[in-house]
Amino acid sequence: MARERSAVIEDAGRRPGGRVQRRKARTRAALLEAARRLFATRGVDSTTVAEIAEQADVAVGSFYNYFCTKDQLLVALLETSLTEQRRELEGRQAQISDPAEMISIAHRHLVGLAQSDPDLAWLMIRLEMSQHITRTVLWQSASSDLTAGIAAGRFDVENPKVALVASGGALLAVIQSILEGEVAPEVASAHAEGVLRSLGVAATEAAEIARRPLPAGDRVINHQSEENV
Repeated sequence: MARERSAVIEDAGRRPGGRVQRRKARTRAALLEAARRLFATRGVDSTTVAEIAEQADVAVGSFYNYFCTKDQLLVALLETSLTEQRRELEGRQAQISDPAEMISIAHRHLVGLAQSDPDLAWLMIRLEMSQHITRTVLWQSASSDLTAGIAAGRFDVENPKVALVASGGALLAVIQSILEGEVAPEVASAHAEGVLRSLGVAATEAAEIARRPLPAGDRVINHQSEENV
């Protein structure tokens, strides 16, 4: 009877959601978090698998139970992090119907990563691979907002793809400037205003939209007091 009970407990631990699966999930999360910190501070090339494992308090051999290579871990890290950001952004935009305000919210939210998640922000701008994944994960949402704005007559854009690439490049440049201390984080609204104006929104209206309170779930962050830099 005791043997049977032990077998049942062991089997339960191996079921989805059981102890074994939870432990694996914790280990994988620890590896991703350790890599995030090390990649951001030291760079991907200068970080070894052994260092990631040590930072995560995991045996080096165990690393390969989760990721075949360091590059595979990097892809998983960026896709997971950016997908989370996209979900959070969609939550901010949920009650907004104006495409211009949705684009303003998106750019201000992503510029805000320089303060709220600098490790991810550094990864977004440092690596060619990360910029490709950034475009892949976030492009669909940005493209939908732009298409809706053109259809509604809110935007006057000759080449939507060029507009997306240009605004995305400006976004990464602003994030980098904040991280390097060249400009203050409060430039988020100025950046959003510039993006809206590049899409054909009138200057006065673009400035007003870019300085509306930024939705944040049950609270709002008010950027109306932002200063020019």
